[in-house]
Amino acid sequence: MNYDKLVNLIVEEIYKKINTTNISEKVNKPRAVLLYENDKSKFDILSNEFDIIDFDNSIKDCEIVIISRLCMRGLCNLALGMNVSDDERFVLKMLMKGRSVYVLDEGIEYKRYKETAPKDLYNKYLSYEDDICKFGVKIINDLNSITSKNKTNYKKQSISEVVSKSNQSLNEDKIKIDDEFSIDLRSKKLISESDLRKPMVNGIKNVIVSKKSIITPLAVDFMRVHNLKLKKN
Repeated sequence: MNYDKLVNLIVEEIYKKINTTNISEKVNKPRAVLLYENDKSKFDILSNEFDIIDFDNSIKDCEIVIISRLCMRGLCNLALGMNVSDDERFVLKMLMKGRSVYVLDEGIEYKRYKETAPKDLYNKYLSYEDDICKFGVKIINDLNSITSKNKTNYKKQSISEVVSKSNQSLNEDKIKIDDEFSIDLRSKKLISESDLRKPMVNGIKNVIVSKKSIITPLAVDFMRVHNLKLKKN
């Protein structure tokens, strides 16, 4: 028996196995489609769990969409359910299919003009942002929120299912004051805009906070736009 030949055959088979496994693992990764970002290396933190690809017209489906930058026109179109480009059409289709769509907060253009824009105009864009969140878009500050610790986000859920679960969790926080439902946030030291979005969707009109609570400027704007009453206790 030619032992050298036998060893070579075994080594070749092992290499084939390794290569096949690597290819299989790559194929089985859920796809994350990235829009409007030139530096894909920023998203390396997600590469262990996702196959990160830039959007092009050949892509018909994916598990998640990450929008790196959202201009004012794009925000308006998305809020109105309209599209004027292939990428906007793709985002709307993914929302209709129940896929997860993330927008990086730092990339939302209108927020750069908070100090200079007319208040009514700024609040109009604020309401557009609120609208896309109602559609299921998630505004995030940290890419870690997309990783495995939040894998429940990847489940293909309808918007009605998401709202139903949200209603169930919020029922524990509802209390009744002056015949109007309110949400009690007295346990939170910092009240942000995100703390108010889901409660507002579910009919909350009063926001109860501690006298020592700090309320962010965006949260104050949000309450004013949506006529939420602040009660300090």
